[in-house]
This record gives sequence, structure tokens and C-alpha cells, in this order.
Amino acid sequence: MVLYVLASIFSFGLFPSGAPGIGVSGFDALKAQNLERLNQSKLERLIHDRHGRALFINVWATWCAPCVEEFPDIVKLSKELKEENIDFVGVSGDDFDDELSKVIPFIANEKASFKFYIAKLEGEDAFIDAFDKQWGGGIPVTFTYDAKGRIKAFLLGKQSYQSLKTAAEKALGH
Repeated sequence: MVLYVLASIFSFGLFPSGAPGIGVSGFDALKAQNLERLNQSKLERLIHDRHGRALFINVWATWCAPCVEEFPDIVKLSKELKEENIDFVGVSGDDFDDELSKVIPFIANEKASFKFYIAKLEGEDAFIDAFDKQWGGGIPVTFTYDAKGRIKAFLLGKQSYQSLKTAAEKALGH
């Protein structure tokens, strides 16, 4: 199962990046263009160049039932913490071909207003290690980093709202 997830993640795309937050208001703009691809070097910069802000990254896919079930809690948490010093990022494990038909409509339907990426990976091991060497590639997975880019939480599998909130607060130093 993990190998299938890894193969799916790494042969397809994952991140819509440095673009503005993607929400219902940004849906039409996103339909007109592809989500930005996130490669390993961009991922490393995203994690380590924090400019004083914590980071919450969730790796998910529309075909992953636990990911879809967990997603509304992440959206809720991102809205609750919008005034805090933390950036939320979603990384989709969907195929590039599903970007316009599945990924963008899902994001818009969930009214998610944080950043999203489609991953463009050079090698799965290096990509996994850029997040955390403990991660075997399964999804959903959430990572939080403090404002200095140090990992604060690694949550594998579907999480409760409270565990997601605790991880975000840990990154914020609360």
C-alpha cells in the first residue's frame, strides 16, 4: 500500500505553490492556469526560508478517503489561525491530468483559502527526506515547522481536529 501511495505521489504532481491563496475567489483564476509545481529545492526553501512564520503542510490527494475526510478540519483550523504567524500549505498527490477536473474543484468546494502545490519530483527518497526521514511516503501526512524551519510535528494518517490544532500550536510555540 505504501509503495502504491509513493508511486502515485511521485509519478504525479503535488503542490500549487507560491501563488496566492487558493479559495473560492481564486477558483476562476486557477482554472485558467495550472497550479505551480513544487520540486525538492522549492520545498526545501519553503520549509527553511520562514521569515519568522511557522509552517503547516498537509500532503493529501482527492483519491485518498482519509485525506478527504480530514481536509475540512484543516480548512477550519487555517481559518481559525489566520491571524497567527503560521502559513498553511496543501500538497496534492493527484495526477497532473486531474488538476483541473478534480483538484481545483475540490479545493474550491471546501472553500480552502491557503496555498496549494502540485509536486514535481526528481526522486522520491530525497523528497521524503526533505520533509522528514521518518516519513515513508504514506498519506495523509501533516508536518509542522517552527519559524526557524525546525520540524515540530509529524502526523501520519487521518488526524482529529484537536491533534491538528495541537501540532499547529506546537509550531507556533504555544
